[in-house]
Amino acid sequence: MNVRKLSVFFIPLAFLLMISGNAWAEVPMWYVEEMQNEQAILEPGTTTYCNKDFLVENMGNETAEVQVILGNGSNYSFDQLEPNGKKSYSLNGDYGFTGGWETSKSSHVAEARIINSTGGASNIKVNCK
Repeated sequence: MNVRKLSVFFIPLAFLLMISGNAWAEVPMWYVEEMQNEQAILEPGTTTYCNKDFLVENMGNETAEVQVILGNGSNYSFDQLEPNGKKSYSLNGDYGFTGGWETSKSSHVAEARIINSTGGASNIKVNCK
């Protein structure tokens, strides 16, 4: 192949990569919702932090998926909440059956990250107790 044929392919490709890199620059990967009066409403794809025990509530009419990551991420839980369903979490990870938290029984973690990983439209309310 000669240089002219290669440039016809690579110049538009380089231009597209340059434009697409800036197209998403203003949209963060996971938007962090700030707590207001110890509560946060998480839309799908958003996250928040809590440094106390907390309650997660599905506010939608569809099943919601919540991911909870304790501390540095070695302990986590993926849970589904039915419409209007609720689930309490504590920072010590003392549960019989939830993801990788079995290994952290009775160890205290400084904070948890709560992520609404729902593929649908259900919002999740987080009450940081």
